[in-house]
Amino acid sequence: MAAIPLWVVLMRAVTGERVGAATLAGVAVGFAGVALLLLPGGGGAHADTGPLLIVVCASFLWSTGTFLSSRLDMPKDAFLSTAAQMVTGGLIAGAAGLLHGELNDFDVGTFSTRSWVAFAYLVLIGSIVAFTAFSWALQHAPVSTVATYAFVNPVVAVFLGWAILGESVTGTILLAAAIIVSSVAVIVRRESRAEPELHRRRDPAAGRAALNVPDTRV
Repeated sequence: MAAIPLWVVLMRAVTGERVGAATLAGVAVGFAGVALLLLPGGGGAHADTGPLLIVVCASFLWSTGTFLSSRLDMPKDAFLSTAAQMVTGGLIAGAAGLLHGELNDFDVGTFSTRSWVAFAYLVLIGSIVAFTAFSWALQHAPVSTVATYAFVNPVVAVFLGWAILGESVTGTILLAAAIIVSSVAVIVRRESRAEPELHRRRDPAAGRAALNVPDTRV
């Protein structure tokens, strides 16, 4: 999923939007930092090619949705947007599970307390809170800035593993984390400066208002 910021930047460029050199550099460096973080011995592990291709495809589709969400007429209520996406995704995932025969192995009695706590956390924090915040951010912040969450998530996951599960943090992980955080800082700073100019290009009336230029159109 760390490819999401890269996909978003490419989509911006393909659609004719000018992407600043600092943003491009920040995305490239951040991607390299995540790659370093996931190197064998640096927190990563071996994976088969098939699942990896599926993940790459998923990141592309997620990036497409993220990119289009900032340009299409979406619900102003972030919670409504979250609910619509969660219900749709849940129905699709549920149907896929039924077709795969997973209902035959479904037994609530086998769920442990730890499983229920994890499920509640994913529903409340991982879905309702986090995804609503993501939907809100897409409406109020530059899309490349919002997409940097994909860089930050692996860093947070690694350090939560250290704090909660006692997993080791190596020098490689610390170096990768520093690279990622620095790249995100560069992207956020550059995109924050570029957003007013981009908004004026998309909405000439807003640009004239910001510059105190009267609207002479009849």
